[in-house]
Amino acid sequence: MLRAIAANAVLIAHLTVVELKYSHGHAILPGWVGHGGAAGVNLFFVISGFVMALVARNANWRDFIGARVIRIYPIYWFYTSLVLVVFVIRPDLVNQSFAHPPSILQSYLLWPQDVDPLLAVGWTLIHEMYFYVVIAVFVGLAIPLRYGLPAWLVMVLAAPFLIDVSSPLFAVIFHPMTLEFILGGAVGLVVTAGAARFGATSLCAGVALLAGGWWLYGRGPQISDDRWARVVYLGIAFVPIVYGVVALELNRKLPVQRWATRLGDASYSTYLSHVLTLSLLGRIFVSQPIHNAFAELVFVILCVAIANAVGLLSFDHLELRVLRQLRSYIRHGGTTAALSTKPFSKLPACKRLK
Repeated sequence: MLRAIAANAVLIAHLTVVELKYSHGHAILPGWVGHGGAAGVNLFFVISGFVMALVARNANWRDFIGARVIRIYPIYWFYTSLVLVVFVIRPDLVNQSFAHPPSILQSYLLWPQDVDPLLAVGWTLIHEMYFYVVIAVFVGLAIPLRYGLPAWLVMVLAAPFLIDVSSPLFAVIFHPMTLEFILGGAVGLVVTAGAARFGATSLCAGVALLAGGWWLYGRGPQISDDRWARVVYLGIAFVPIVYGVVALELNRKLPVQRWATRLGDASYSTYLSHVLTLSLLGRIFVSQPIHNAFAELVFVILCVAIANAVGLLSFDHLELRVLRQLRSYIRHGGTTAALSTKPFSKLPACKRLK
């Protein structure tokens, strides 16, 4: 359910940009909605750290990294290829704000470069793959996460004072948002250790922190680096939110909605496809003769509904099918890889807690 919220927050953030471009002056989504919606990425990173702390338990590094590779790359390559086709035919329609065209090879490999990859939302996946590599190293070297995560956190905090982190590779390795993944992993360790109390209190505290941070972001004490500002004002709040929701679910105090979990399962497909969907819908909308506030409201509602529908279709008929085929070729891959698509309550650690 949290993944569904995160994906739709990012979707709405990008929808504010599409509205400004195609609305003929009748945009109804205020700028602060897009400003806060971008925090969906921060929520994704905390969730990812939490899930990886569970997935890495009792795994070997080959199975772990193999499961992550087939989870991330194939569907990403599909949508990147769609963008590449458009780029070859009409380069003026793709990534117009970039200082220069991205490297196609680096885009497909999710290797850091000084601009975003061809599929622009893939910048977050560059961070994800870095996170997975670090966890795989911990697993391969038999370094318990309870020691590895704090050491990683200290490294990220200390690096800007010790070395030049401006190169594309170092900018990813020492990016402040890495802290969100690490803290999400810490939540996973706490939960698997058997602590799942005060869920409502934690959730309420996190929501209050997020509301306050949302208001302070851009208004409060200035943090010159926007990356750190997002982590301080928005990202940290998602740590108690994730813990609170998990604790409530484990104690069966959270009503789980099937439609929301379905949207959450499809969140990766929705995330990868939504910019393409919104761009297409925006070009259709701008060609229509009626442009007023009501038409804009209908457009916004349709965009959210259709983008989620495309994500669900992509998940059911592309992402899942590819995953199942690839998992059949990876020895023991079915156990570790499948964790990412099962409801949280069915994970082994959570059965033990119950």
